[in-house]
Amino acid sequence: MKKKTKLFLCLVFTILLLAKAGVAAEEKKSNTDAAAKPQGPPPALVEVAQVNQGEAEPMVEFVGTVYYARKSDVAAEVDGIVEQVFFEEGYRVKNGDTLAILGSDILDTVISATRADYELVLVELEQAKKELQRREPLYREGSVSESAYDEYFFKSKMLENRSLSLKASLDRLLLEKKKKKILSPFNGIVVQKNAEKGEWVDDGGTVAVVADDNIVDIVVNVPAGMLKFLEPGKKLTVKSDREKLTGEFLSFVPKGDVATRTFDVKIRMQNSAGLIEGMEARALVPSAEKTASLKVDRDALIDRFGQNVIWLVKDSTAKMIPVQVTGYDGMLVGVAGAGLEAGDVVVVKGNERLREGQPVMIGNK
Repeated sequence: MKKKTKLFLCLVFTILLLAKAGVAAEEKKSNTDAAAKPQGPPPALVEVAQVNQGEAEPMVEFVGTVYYARKSDVAAEVDGIVEQVFFEEGYRVKNGDTLAILGSDILDTVISATRADYELVLVELEQAKKELQRREPLYREGSVSESAYDEYFFKSKMLENRSLSLKASLDRLLLEKKKKKILSPFNGIVVQKNAEKGEWVDDGGTVAVVADDNIVDIVVNVPAGMLKFLEPGKKLTVKSDREKLTGEFLSFVPKGDVATRTFDVKIRMQNSAGLIEGMEARALVPSAEKTASLKVDRDALIDRFGQNVIWLVKDSTAKMIPVQVTGYDGMLVGVAGAGLEAGDVVVVKGNERLREGQPVMIGNK
């Protein structure tokens, strides 16, 4: 009987061990399946803006060229041989900086001679005036003849005029020497060097070309039919390889290209992007009147796979919508896309890293 009881207990213990091992294996399998199951992307922190109904101008993109708005051929006002040069192409200069100095050896001798003549005449003039003062009371008393008095009177006048003439000549020579130092007319950058030490420079000869690179003009060729949509001061978008910028329509050159029937349009802007003359820039120019359109912040529009898209937020989830650009209005862009309506919420920051269906957290509620 005891033997049967022991056998029964061993059998029950074995069954319990097998059951426990089965449960453990099932739990391990469940954990493995859970780990193998792909996880969704984590929520992305974004900023959003609302889609509004409004008007936008259709735009056409033109390729243009960057030019410095202000450029000066710095010329010598007097002639002379170049003694010193203080710049090279690419150097930055400030208003009043010395660019070059012309030789003044011969001029210095002329200045010395003229100054000596001037000082001599001043001495003679002083003597003549004193002599005149002594003779004046004698002339009134009748002790000196009128001719003797007139001699010193007119001599004083002659010496006075002579001193004025020499003073003017001396001032002119000193000014000429001052002009031997050629100065930069404004803050800018040297784009061309036209003088070297030892060269002769004629009066009016160009020593350097200095450009103010703080302000640039973007020049694009535009068809005549689009000029009517431009007015001075109108804000236009300019794109460079570095960033997107905003400029103002300045003017157009009233002389067109006969072959293409296009006109040069100038768009002026601050050179915050460090553009250099000759670089390429693309400008968006209005091509028609404003039309009704849905408008979003320009930051909402991104390029994905060569197509313009925006990210719509629905139920805290990102949804990508391909759109067509219908026009522009300042920092807003007109768009049209399937399923897009006024009042929708679109992502304006953080949209570059989003994936379809990814949860989002709005950071600018």
